[in-house]
Amino acid sequence: MAREPSPTVCRRRLAAELRRFREDARLNGVQVAKQLKWSTSKISRLETGQILPQRGDVESLLRRYAVDGETAERLLTLTEIAQHKGWWEDYADILSETLLTFIGLEAGAAEVRSWQSTVVPGLLQTSDYARAGASILMPLEAISPGEVERRTRLRLGRQQLLTAEDPLVYDTVIDEAVLLRRYGDEGVMRDQLHHLLKLTESPTITIRVLRLKGPHPADWSSFLHMRFPAVDGLGALYEDVVYTEAYSAQVLEEREEITHRYARIFDLLAEAALGEDESRELIADLADAIEC
Repeated sequence: MAREPSPTVCRRRLAAELRRFREDARLNGVQVAKQLKWSTSKISRLETGQILPQRGDVESLLRRYAVDGETAERLLTLTEIAQHKGWWEDYADILSETLLTFIGLEAGAAEVRSWQSTVVPGLLQTSDYARAGASILMPLEAISPGEVERRTRLRLGRQQLLTAEDPLVYDTVIDEAVLLRRYGDEGVMRDQLHHLLKLTESPTITIRVLRLKGPHPADWSSFLHMRFPAVDGLGALYEDVVYTEAYSAQVLEEREEITHRYARIFDLLAEAALGEDESRELIADLADAIEC
């Protein structure tokens, strides 16, 4: 099944374009609001993606900014997609706003590069491993078994990105400690390692392991670096985004100087890690050791 454009990505790109066109027209939000008889907060919320854009409102803004022709049509197409509801929004009651936005951005990414030092990356987890990970929160946050199952289904739903007709290109470096750290019982870990081996057969998935006994090029916590597809007339649908996560906070970073730095960090980690074949052999050896 081909992937549908992500409404989250389209909404954020549209917001950025509306802000840029206003600035190019040398207008501020107060001036535009007065001319269109809108509130200034409406202009602000449209330009930050905080409200769903309506076609009529976008058309009014584009006329005011003298934007027409193919450019206007492309932006109106973004408007239509932005009005859709992503499947992940059904989980809004158990997710922070940042995490909800991250999943929406991930759904529209063309490539994700991730460094993981604590757990197997979410898109590569088995259901039992994901369930074991979600269960850790039960004594911390008093979440119910039902919520554990919903969190597990959410993670499995995200994994459809890897098997779509135009699959997400996923490149990850995993710390060796992740493969040794147990989530669930030995059977869960053995199945997880076998699942990683199977995933290495995909031409769009790259898994490399950073050995504990080897050099570590950067003392950096886990992160994901997302890149987005190009669209005719618009270039990249959205600029690169980096996502970092800790227990108490999730952060989306979009400043170019920061995303560029993370891209370089990933390159250093990938260079220091084992190659794909050596990583596959190590994963297989660890799985065999559990079976013994």
